[in-house]
Amino acid sequence: MRTPCEKKLITKYWWYGGTGAMLLGSGLAVLLHGSKMKEVGEDPWFWVSTGGFSLIMSGLSFIGDANRFRTMADVLQELDKRANP
Repeated sequence: MRTPCEKKLITKYWWYGGTGAMLLGSGLAVLLHGSKMKEVGEDPWFWVSTGGFSLIMSGLSFIGDANRFRTMADVLQELDKRANP
Protein backbone atom coordinates (compact mmCIF):
# COMPACT_ATOMS: atom_id res chain seq x y z
CA MET A 1 0.00 0.00 0.00
CA ARG A 2 1.39 3.38 -0.98
CA THR A 3 1.43 6.34 1.38
CA PRO A 4 -0.10 9.66 0.25
CA CYS A 5 3.40 11.08 -0.23
CA GLU A 6 4.36 8.17 -2.48
CA LYS A 7 1.16 8.56 -4.48
CA LYS A 8 1.93 12.23 -4.99
CA LEU A 9 5.44 11.43 -6.20
CA ILE A 10 4.19 8.71 -8.56
CA THR A 11 1.60 11.14 -9.98
CA LYS A 12 4.34 13.68 -10.60
CA TYR A 13 6.42 10.92 -12.20
CA TRP A 14 3.67 10.17 -14.73
CA TRP A 15 2.92 13.84 -15.47
CA TYR A 16 6.54 14.85 -15.91
CA GLY A 17 7.40 11.70 -17.85
CA GLY A 18 4.47 12.11 -20.21
CA THR A 19 5.16 15.80 -20.73
CA GLY A 20 8.83 15.09 -21.32
CA ALA A 21 8.07 12.40 -23.89
CA MET A 22 5.65 14.73 -25.68
CA LEU A 23 8.17 17.59 -25.76
CA LEU A 24 10.96 15.29 -26.92
CA GLY A 25 8.88 13.91 -29.79
CA SER A 26 7.63 17.35 -30.79
CA GLY A 27 11.15 18.72 -30.72
CA LEU A 28 12.40 15.97 -33.01
CA ALA A 29 9.59 16.69 -35.47
CA VAL A 30 10.29 20.44 -35.44
CA LEU A 31 14.03 19.87 -35.81
CA LEU A 32 13.47 17.64 -38.84
CA HIS A 33 11.11 20.23 -40.30
CA GLY A 34 13.83 22.85 -39.91
CA SER A 35 16.25 20.53 -41.67
CA LYS A 36 13.89 20.21 -44.62
CA MET A 37 13.44 23.99 -44.66
CA LYS A 38 17.21 24.37 -44.96
CA GLU A 39 17.34 21.95 -47.89
CA VAL A 40 14.63 23.89 -49.73
CA GLY A 41 16.27 27.22 -48.87
CA GLU A 42 13.50 28.78 -46.80
CA ASP A 43 14.62 31.72 -44.72
CA PRO A 44 13.66 31.02 -41.05
CA TRP A 45 15.12 27.49 -40.97
CA PHE A 46 17.65 28.44 -38.30
CA TRP A 47 15.01 29.66 -35.84
CA VAL A 48 12.76 26.69 -36.45
CA SER A 49 15.65 24.29 -35.85
CA THR A 50 16.68 26.20 -32.72
CA GLY A 51 13.12 25.95 -31.42
CA GLY A 52 13.12 22.21 -32.07
CA PHE A 53 16.41 21.80 -30.25
CA SER A 54 15.08 23.72 -27.24
CA LEU A 55 11.99 21.49 -27.17
CA ILE A 56 14.22 18.42 -27.16
CA MET A 57 16.30 19.78 -24.27
CA SER A 58 13.14 20.69 -22.32
CA GLY A 59 11.78 17.18 -22.85
CA LEU A 60 14.98 15.61 -21.58
CA SER A 61 14.86 17.86 -18.53
CA PHE A 62 11.29 16.80 -17.76
CA ILE A 63 12.22 13.13 -18.17
CA GLY A 64 15.13 13.64 -15.77
CA ASP A 65 12.81 15.19 -13.20
CA ALA A 66 10.38 12.28 -13.64
CA ASN A 67 13.22 9.89 -12.90
CA ARG A 68 14.01 11.83 -9.73
CA PHE A 69 10.38 11.62 -8.53
CA ARG A 70 10.27 7.87 -9.20
CA THR A 71 13.52 7.34 -7.32
CA MET A 72 12.22 9.36 -4.36
CA ALA A 73 9.03 7.26 -4.27
CA ASP A 74 11.06 4.04 -4.33
CA VAL A 75 13.29 5.31 -1.51
CA LEU A 76 10.24 6.18 0.60
CA GLN A 77 8.82 2.71 -0.02
CA GLU A 78 12.09 1.08 0.99
CA LEU A 79 12.33 3.19 4.15
CA ASP A 80 8.76 2.27 5.04
CA LYS A 81 9.59 -1.45 4.64
CA ARG A 82 12.59 -1.08 6.94
CA ALA A 83 10.60 0.81 9.58
CA ASN A 84 7.73 -1.73 9.58
CA PRO A 85 9.28 -5.23 9.13
